[in-house]
Amino acid sequence: MKNLKTAKPISSGFSIIEFSQYKNVECQYTRQFIKNSRCVKIRESENEVTVAVAKSRLDTIKLLAQVHEPKQVSHVTVKDSEFAEFIGNFVDNKAEEFSCRKEAGSEYRLEDISGDAPAVNTINAICLEAIRRGASDIHIQGTKSSVKVRLRIDGVLQTVRTLDKGIFDTLASRIKIMSGLNVMENRLCQDGRMGVQAGGKNLDFRVSIVPSVAGQNIVLRLFNSENEDLSLEDLGFSKENLGKIKPVLKSPHGMILATGPTGSGKTTTLHALLKEMNGEHLKIVAIEDPVEKIIDGIEQIQVNDEIGLTFESVLRRILRHDPDVIMVGEIRDRETAQLAVRAALTGHLILSTLHTNDSVSAVSRLRNLGIEPYLIAGTLRTVIAQRLVRKTCVPCKGKGCEECGFTGYRGRTAASEVFSLDEDIRAMIEKSKAETELKKYLVKQGFKTLKEDAALKVKSGISTKEEMMREGIL
Repeated sequence: MKNLKTAKPISSGFSIIEFSQYKNVECQYTRQFIKNSRCVKIRESENEVTVAVAKSRLDTIKLLAQVHEPKQVSHVTVKDSEFAEFIGNFVDNKAEEFSCRKEAGSEYRLEDISGDAPAVNTINAICLEAIRRGASDIHIQGTKSSVKVRLRIDGVLQTVRTLDKGIFDTLASRIKIMSGLNVMENRLCQDGRMGVQAGGKNLDFRVSIVPSVAGQNIVLRLFNSENEDLSLEDLGFSKENLGKIKPVLKSPHGMILATGPTGSGKTTTLHALLKEMNGEHLKIVAIEDPVEKIIDGIEQIQVNDEIGLTFESVLRRILRHDPDVIMVGEIRDRETAQLAVRAALTGHLILSTLHTNDSVSAVSRLRNLGIEPYLIAGTLRTVIAQRLVRKTCVPCKGKGCEECGFTGYRGRTAASEVFSLDEDIRAMIEKSKAETELKKYLVKQGFKTLKEDAALKVKSGISTKEEMMREGIL
């Protein structure tokens, strides 16, 4: 913190005319950071960084002293009105004239090494390890005495390092700068995204920061925008279940639902279904929150509740765009459910997800959302229920090796059940028969439950009984 002693003002009343001459200076601050913090770097040498800061935001200097350590930070003071004019002229209205090296939404090279910002190197190292080990999430949690870094690998959290408590604020600030968030806000929840480059590939991290009694908790969810979408065969469905799923994809209308808890791979399954159907003769629209994978040939729309761009509002308007197939990321309320059913009745094939424990429970869930039984019977085509379980590591056969991180598991597969509707089951749904009666009928028809599919995967050595029990299947 020695920089705080030397972060002295070198000028005050800095004129906007003089200030504007620095509009072309390459800087490391994002546009959003400049706007939120009213601060911009105007010059940098080997030992010193000079910034211009609005008079009302001089507290930003303390943060910048940490970010640029061990360099000395000096600042010039700018009137708030003149800084606002600067933003209007050079940051917002003429963005192309104010070129920042690391603009929010652009890619940060994780392989770059900073000689003057330890926090940059620490965050880069954490992200590179997560990518190398195939993690889906990074958890950076501040406690009273330390900072824990955990990776979620194949659905299970693992602590990979423990850092000194004193570095947390600097790490949090670095992540906020990279994701275009308000660096000075520590009391409210913030969500953003940051683009990075690693190994010549572009990757996205979705960033979520929430306050806690011990400080802040940070979660980064990794999306590889260059990864190919998995096919249905890659997901682990049995031949029997694939035989039920594929024919229904040719239906001209109706609803196909994927069910399961959060993190069970429902969206990945829907993407695989879309990829299976994708063709130049179909207009396919996907309404998602967030858009995790970019799929060629499909119109994908990002939901934004803050501006009223909800599943329900987008779906209502998309129906006017002559779609053939519509994917709705989640049916979470009565309005969305009713619109989805209406669309399915009027010649559209609807794909969506529900949070239910098994496939048959989707009928009850739709009833609870206010859908009449006769409408459920008339529109529902197939329900896929699934869980993601870790696969036994082939090289070590579950005993643990360096290749799987000594866990005995490597990669994940889906344990699933597929509920396909026939005329008899539709009649039972229309008469509001209980779930137990529906299940009894299905079992008599040879329906394979989630537990049975899991047991087959254990028997064949694909996974283990312990893994199925951990997921609550067996």
